[in-house]
Amino acid sequence: MMNLTQLQFIEAKKTADTVLLPIGMIETHGPHSSLGTDVWIPREFVRRLDKVIGDRVIMAPEVPYGHSWSLAPFEGTIDISAEAFTQYVYEIGKEFHRNSFNQIILFNGHGGNIPSLMVVSEKLADLGMKVLTINWWTDYREQILEITKSPGHGGEDETSLMLAIDEKLADPSIVGEHKIMLNPKIKFPKSGKVMYKDGFSGNAGNATAENGEKLFQLMLKLVLKDIEDLWSVNYEPVNQ
Repeated sequence: MMNLTQLQFIEAKKTADTVLLPIGMIETHGPHSSLGTDVWIPREFVRRLDKVIGDRVIMAPEVPYGHSWSLAPFEGTIDISAEAFTQYVYEIGKEFHRNSFNQIILFNGHGGNIPSLMVVSEKLADLGMKVLTINWWTDYREQILEITKSPGHGGEDETSLMLAIDEKLADPSIVGEHKIMLNPKIKFPKSGKVMYKDGFSGNAGNATAENGEKLFQLMLKLVLKDIEDLWSVNYEPVNQ
């Protein structure tokens, strides 16, 4: 969408009935991986999807900031309140609905965004839209474990994906494994510092670009299947 003129956008809407909104976060991913990990990964999915999905989906500009209460104590985390983030993403979706889109894909790259996006998806559905929310690391966890055995925040799976995008974005040689010992249901001031210690979890030291490429190829098929499921829902759109 960033590259389209107004006239090209109008023309594109003749074949596109779905918008894909990538959503990420700027936050620590340990000492070894880019602060923009949660932006880079959805961005790479968009790049790959755009080649195979045809003209039915408009790829919208990404939302780079999100909510990260647990990792807010770490340097480099830009934490937006859940209330502000929820309303902002909802307003974006509402504007696409006003621009005649009745189907939206919220492609999320960050765990702290999930509760807000659940609210957003329900509010957009109340407008008359069909909404697909994708949280790749949870939705496809079973398949991910077939390739990377120690996933986590900045763990083997995320770091492998980053290496597949660009090996300059991560350096697994400087880290090993961190297991979360604190019960995540318990919160107290700056508990993320205790939970994550160095800002990551999982065995990031085992990450490889080869496994990252395998993950992208595997999950691309799963994402496409989810999108096909969205399109198969027989529902008459409501315009307001």
